Amino acid sequence: MRTYILRRLLLMIPMILLITVGVASLMRMIPGDPATLALGESATELDRQKFREAYHLDDPMPVQYLRWWSDVLRGDLGQSVVQRTSVTTELKDRLPSTIELLVLSTVLTVIFGVTFGIISAVKQNTVWDYGIRLFSIGGLSIPSFWLGTLLLILPAIWWNYLPPLGKVAITEDPIANLRQYIVPAAALSLAASASVMRMTRSSMLEVLRNDYVRTARAKGLRERSVIFGHVIKNGLIPVITIIGLQIAGLMGGTVIIETIFNLPGVGIFMINSINNRDYPSVQGLVFFLAITFMFINLAVDLCYGLIDPRIRYS
Repeated sequence: MRTYILRRLLLMIPMILLITVGVASLMRMIPGDPATLALGESATELDRQKFREAYHLDDPMPVQYLRWWSDVLRGDLGQSVVQRTSVTTELKDRLPSTIELLVLSTVLTVIFGVTFGIISAVKQNTVWDYGIRLFSIGGLSIPSFWLGTLLLILPAIWWNYLPPLGKVAITEDPIANLRQYIVPAAALSLAASASVMRMTRSSMLEVLRNDYVRTARAKGLRERSVIFGHVIKNGLIPVITIIGLQIAGLMGGTVIIETIFNLPGVGIFMINSINNRDYPSVQGLVFFLAITFMFINLAVDLCYGLIDPRIRYS
């Protein structure tokens, strides 16, 4: 397993280089001057030139990219040209909000996706199965940003209710914190839950047709023992794969959901950085998200061996 993990870690290096080079190149193709966006239209050309020199924006793109890497290797993701602070500092301040939203969305995805997927498979071709399949199709069809907008606007119109605005720390008021994050987490997790439902149902039905399941039933085991002792464990491997991929999708979805619900997380910082052509911030955030996604994929692959001891890594 050590060799497998080492090989995966080494493969991350060229992927990170490709991602960061691509982001750095694409950002500089977008029209707009960072100095003008940061200082405003009223700033003089001399002020803008001083701003570019201060943040090395007048250097060639390869020079800026290599200087950014020199900062990264020292543990600094660069300096934000808009916030005038370290990207690492901004990330530390905003990351807890994004992590809370991501964890809550993942929990809802797993609970509803796996639970209803199992029910749909066990109750195949019943009202339960048809209802869950219809819900999963609807969940895949509804964009999270549209659902999030409706969940924000409709309660305000019908019941004069809005989630708490501003950051409410979970240590200060857990109830208000849950009220603030549960609605955006539900909007974010709908499509992911639908995908997990469909994969869980498909995987469970495939396992239910195997000979060892029929043998377990023929031996007189109760249906609950067959489902929980044989079917679920063997049907979880493809479900774990799709959950890992959905976590990556949830990470991307936080960018829009945080903007809609005005949550002070990494996503809204990413949107503002792109709009203001804040090159170091965008590169630093994409670098962090790419590293996180790669380690999540590695953790998902390693979970296979815990679920099925027959799986070996070479």
